[in-house]
Amino acid sequence: MTLVAVGLNKRFGPTRAASDVSITLRTGTVHAIVGENGAGKSTTLRMLGGVVRPDSGEMMLDGASYAPRSAFDATKTGVALVHQEITINRSLSIAENVFIGDLRLHARPLGILKREQMAARAQAALDRIGVKISVTANIERLNLGELKCIEIARAISSNPKTLLLDESTAYLDHREVDAVLSVMQELKSQGMTIGFVSHHLSEVLATADDLTILKDGQFVGSYRATSIAANDIHRLMVGRDVLQGTYPPRLPAAASAAPPTLRAKQVAVGRELNEISFELRRGEILGLAGLKGAGAEALFAGIVGDELLRRGHLQLEGKDYRPSNPRAAWQHGIAHLPGDRGNEGLITSFSVLDNLVMARPPAVGPFFSMARARVTSNDLIKQIGIRTSSAVAPCRSLSGGNMQKVVLGKCLAVDPRLLLLNNPTRGVDVGAREEIYRLMRQKASEGLAILLSSEDMPELIGMSDRLVVLRQGVMVHEFDSLENVEEHDIVQYMA
Repeated sequence: MTLVAVGLNKRFGPTRAASDVSITLRTGTVHAIVGENGAGKSTTLRMLGGVVRPDSGEMMLDGASYAPRSAFDATKTGVALVHQEITINRSLSIAENVFIGDLRLHARPLGILKREQMAARAQAALDRIGVKISVTANIERLNLGELKCIEIARAISSNPKTLLLDESTAYLDHREVDAVLSVMQELKSQGMTIGFVSHHLSEVLATADDLTILKDGQFVGSYRATSIAANDIHRLMVGRDVLQGTYPPRLPAAASAAPPTLRAKQVAVGRELNEISFELRRGEILGLAGLKGAGAEALFAGIVGDELLRRGHLQLEGKDYRPSNPRAAWQHGIAHLPGDRGNEGLITSFSVLDNLVMARPPAVGPFFSMARARVTSNDLIKQIGIRTSSAVAPCRSLSGGNMQKVVLGKCLAVDPRLLLLNNPTRGVDVGAREEIYRLMRQKASEGLAILLSSEDMPELIGMSDRLVVLRQGVMVHEFDSLENVEEHDIVQYMA
């Protein structure tokens, strides 16, 4: 099924989200859409998938006019979209989430669900994408990557002829990414047309037959993937060459002599983290590597007070520290960038300004100071490079990467002494990644201690001063230096 769009335009208020975008998704091929945050990638997929209607332009499906009025309308014509942000309802079962739009197909008279039939079909959809998720699992215990796999299974359960994936690998670890990329190739071999967005050019170049580059909402060009080099893609995306220097140079080893900001002694948290001991010093970036469920997120939850320590204890700058809740952690100068920005990091209906200052509202005496809030938010918008029409624009109007920058800005607004980063560049383009990395190094040089958990191996290697590898809740290896360390050196300890 060939999907063609010609001259698509879309505005959201004063923001031009897409301008004269043309794209052709050829039958039985994988087509990547790349560009910086705010370039119009998600808006383009959402127009193709019927979520939003273009202001002008036309679309055709196998030569016939195609103008879906909703995502459901698009699905009926064989076009399915997997959104960038997590859309799982944890109050429903896995099978119910897979068939949330078609529960009536599994209903008896009076609306009673045929649960066994629905569960069997949901399990078949999960098995098709090669993930080891049982349909009977407790959805409350699944991680973000597993939830994203359920969303992909939901999309293919309708047997679409065209599948659109918006940053669907961003929440996955390296094993899950490999599985999804393999499924894309298998679906392509079956004649399915696939359009996908990814900020990881390694995924694009390894998987795509064609690619389209967008910049500032405008169409730059479409290319055969074999005819364009990675650096040319970078240059067309950001307007300059991106060669070496993605990761800023490490600071001198002065941090090794600095006093510890955080000391963990035999800490155990929840079901995942069994025991870990380490020190994190001022001006140091300590990386945490491990598969999902290895213990990094549980450690973060214990440090910020989301979960109580099962045993062991923490010290913050030499004093015993045991937070009772996240608010207490923020008051102690511990800032946390969570892995799920949409549900945990932001209130998307609130403005950029509100989100940036919510962790420490500026005040004059007992009263909130809007004047100081404007100064703080404008400074952070400029410092971090948040693309927004104004500080009072709602966060939901931003691209995913710019939402991520707002969460980072909220963390920095409290002038923390300890910063916990859970996949800080998830869904962030290559140019913005450089900005975030430079900011991390700058803050470390000013004495900020940073604990970095990431599923991006190059990021861990490039940004960590030291690296701890977790497996099944315990620390199995520590790299005192990341010089000359490669991905396979770390992965061998993870599985």
